Amino acid sequence: MSHYIVLVKQVPDVTQITDNAFDPETGNLMRGKLATVINELDAQALAFADRMRQLDTTSDGKVIALTMGPPMAEDVLRYSLARRADIAVLLTDRSLGGADTVATANPLAYAVRKIVKDLLGDTKDYFVVSGMQSVDGDTAQVPAQISEELALPCIAYATDVERKNGHLEFTRIISGGSQIVTPKALPAVITVAKYEYPLFATFAGGRRANDMKLVVWGTDDIKPTSIGVKGSKTRVIRVFPPPHTSRKCQAIENVGEFAQLFIDSYKSNQGNGEVDDKTKANYVLPGKRTGKFDRNYEGTKKECEAFINLAEKLESLGIKDSADVDEAIKEKILADIDTKLNKRTLDNLLSGMQAVKPSYSGDVWVIAEHDGSQMHPATFELIGKARDLADSLEIKVGVVIAGEKVEPMAKALIEAGADKIYVIEDKLLEPFDPAAHRTVIAEVVKKHRPQIALYAATPRGRVLAPMVSYRLGCGLTADCTSLDIRDSSRKGDIAVLMQTRPALGGNVMATICTKDSNCQMATARPGVMKRLPPDKSRKGSIIRHEVKLAKGDLSMNIIKTEVGLGTVNFDADVIVSGGKGISSKDSFEKCTSDLCKALADKLNAEVEYGASRAAVEQGYVERVHQVGQTGTAVGPRIYLAMGISGAIQHMIGVANSETIFAINSDPNAPILKQCDYYIVGNVEDIVPQLVETLGAK
Repeated sequence: MSHYIVLVKQVPDVTQITDNAFDPETGNLMRGKLATVINELDAQALAFADRMRQLDTTSDGKVIALTMGPPMAEDVLRYSLARRADIAVLLTDRSLGGADTVATANPLAYAVRKIVKDLLGDTKDYFVVSGMQSVDGDTAQVPAQISEELALPCIAYATDVERKNGHLEFTRIISGGSQIVTPKALPAVITVAKYEYPLFATFAGGRRANDMKLVVWGTDDIKPTSIGVKGSKTRVIRVFPPPHTSRKCQAIENVGEFAQLFIDSYKSNQGNGEVDDKTKANYVLPGKRTGKFDRNYEGTKKECEAFINLAEKLESLGIKDSADVDEAIKEKILADIDTKLNKRTLDNLLSGMQAVKPSYSGDVWVIAEHDGSQMHPATFELIGKARDLADSLEIKVGVVIAGEKVEPMAKALIEAGADKIYVIEDKLLEPFDPAAHRTVIAEVVKKHRPQIALYAATPRGRVLAPMVSYRLGCGLTADCTSLDIRDSSRKGDIAVLMQTRPALGGNVMATICTKDSNCQMATARPGVMKRLPPDKSRKGSIIRHEVKLAKGDLSMNIIKTEVGLGTVNFDADVIVSGGKGISSKDSFEKCTSDLCKALADKLNAEVEYGASRAAVEQGYVERVHQVGQTGTAVGPRIYLAMGISGAIQHMIGVANSETIFAINSDPNAPILKQCDYYIVGNVEDIVPQLVETLGAK
């Protein structure tokens, strides 16, 4: 008889975010101005857990909803009780405020322990079920970190569950495909990426939910070890609105005009995709700068300006070294109305000018991802970024590659920009198992102590990175779109990794840095960083890291793996992708093939076809053609999305496209706000007209 502890979270309604939701002085989001709702993936997790319970026909197992938040978070628990949860637990305490993922996962894990002991009779027959991520954080870190704290298997990115041979089998997303797996033992953590069978509240269920008493605990009841701001491993430098899109978002009424824009856009070859920011000046270590007062590499513009103003004042007073500033000189500076400083701020700035030693030591590492024979493209992208960071810090780039007989892939990694390759080989590392890989990656990081470790924000990286970081007590920032070495001199942080990422469904951006950690860790979006051209003349060293794994180190049984078969040319100039909005497999094949041929003939270009994840799951096309965060990130000169809604996971994978076109029957589809040109209409109606027009032009 299994029980199901479902993690639910009350989050801001991101559909209601406007410019008025930001503080005009600080740029910070004012959450109090937003309505709150249950996190959508947690609602799906609740339905998923209910389905798991139904599949166990002999079970009267309980569904227990657990949330951490302020007292008003009881609303999300009432929601859960109205949808067949049996018990609701609210973990609330002022000391829990301001927590990052570590200081969120830790108390929740301790709450799970108390639920099991006090409410479930210390059973081991239970699952912790959670949405893959929450819309306010978008990190996907908390469930994996809970699994690490509780030493449980973690099956991430689940989309379906069936009962076979007396146990539950889970279908889950992997990079470029899917797997059917079971945990080797219970209890286990399951994270839900998609489950399209929602639960609805009945009138009786609503009355029951309102009448039920919640279980309310504070930190004294569960005694966690990482609490709130103090227990967090990262801190937010700033939160700010995202830059306005460079996409034109222009509606086109006429198919002929739409066709002409294809031709014009292809000829113009002017990129406007989201690419890694190369406009920032490369970081220079304080000891290598032209002057002792040079603090032009601070993490925020405001801090840079403060140091510039102070430097100008010191120079006007003939001061050569900030260490020479005595109390009398401080009084002169403070008396100058132009500086607008108080004494405490001045002392911090002067102290910051004395800070020159980097806060971290060690190399910059990339944790490689591969399928056993081929390296994931994101690994090469990360090596390119790591090379940039390491050159600024005057250190080396290391790459860790784990698997069975993977050393032959080291040559390509060195050619891509790596200096050292840490090879970990064991037959139990193939295929990928999160627990086994976490063990060996954590070992090699602990032994060699890099100052930065980068992972791809793929389904694999987004479960492995939080497990490794939690085990080693390191900060981790997820899904980064920008990584820069900068200072926070007033805090004594020199040459630290500033990690910028989107949050709240892309409605805000946050710059984050690591604190209280030996290593700064981050996952980065595939397709955002740029790989370097291979240099076959580069030389590097191979360091073999020996491990001792046993079958007990594995966390799951892999029953079946499906990955895309065949070959695909996603380096083509033009990619035509279809989605679930196309009515059938036959229609998908005809629309994509006809349009690909017409564009190839008209533009004299290489044209390839792709698909959304939904189209692949509908059986329209082989998975090798899947485009997006869980497929392949692409960056063609022209990308055409037909019948694709524009979910964030898809748009992440096409962000580097120079020009994005869309055909969609829904005038409110999200993709229409993220493309350059679009036409509203049925794909099957518009494509034949478009093919005919291209042939006639």
